[in-house]
Amino acid sequence: MPFLNPNGHDWTNNYNLDGWGICLILFTILYTLFLLVCSFVLWQWRNHPVIHMRRPALAIAAVLVLHVYVIIILLVYPWNGFFPCAAEFWIMSIYLPIGIGLFQAQNQVLLLISRGQQILLTQDTYKSLPSGKNRRQYCWNAFILWCKNAKRQDVYEGFLAAGMVIQVMVSLVIFLISRQFNSYGVVSQPTTPALCRRGWEWAPSIIWQAVWNYIAGPFLLYKIRLIRDIYNWRLQTTLAVVAG
Repeated sequence: MPFLNPNGHDWTNNYNLDGWGICLILFTILYTLFLLVCSFVLWQWRNHPVIHMRRPALAIAAVLVLHVYVIIILLVYPWNGFFPCAAEFWIMSIYLPIGIGLFQAQNQVLLLISRGQQILLTQDTYKSLPSGKNRRQYCWNAFILWCKNAKRQDVYEGFLAAGMVIQVMVSLVIFLISRQFNSYGVVSQPTTPALCRRGWEWAPSIIWQAVWNYIAGPFLLYKIRLIRDIYNWRLQTTLAVVAG
């Protein structure tokens, strides 16, 4: 058995189970097991204060969603022509942007917590917990602070949800009108499985990813540039955004 199929990824209905294909499958299995073990350990320690404030559930969800996309990318070569163009369109147009959105939402946690702490430090009523009337005033201010933080998160999540809805609607319209994905479309022409991966139909997916990676990411880096923390959380967030 040759290590590499001479025809390569030729989109025929034959699995590429050569040496390279088997290496990709084994690497996918080992990497998935490693990630699952790390996620399990992180979830076991989710109530630790240092981990709990970073919203581990959201972090694990974002990583697992993006990991499924990585699995698909790694297995494209072994699957060869059994990976349909329509499935790739929905993955690139809906699934991947949602994963990136969850990833960026988790990165926003540092900024939200930092803003909450700044409000605490700039209000005298939060320096101590007095009794009587002042205590009630303190509790009221704490409640107002909680509402403000919740509102910021709600606004961000609302923006994320609205973007996802728009992306789904745009992708659905493109999928229905393009002959590259079905026989009842009104624009474009039917093509081969290889050429199907090209064309204007993929533009919304590219735009969505560019917004998250080249607008939302750098904007977050700008907002957290002055944050100082003892856990190197800013450095970790910066590396995560740059790597993303």
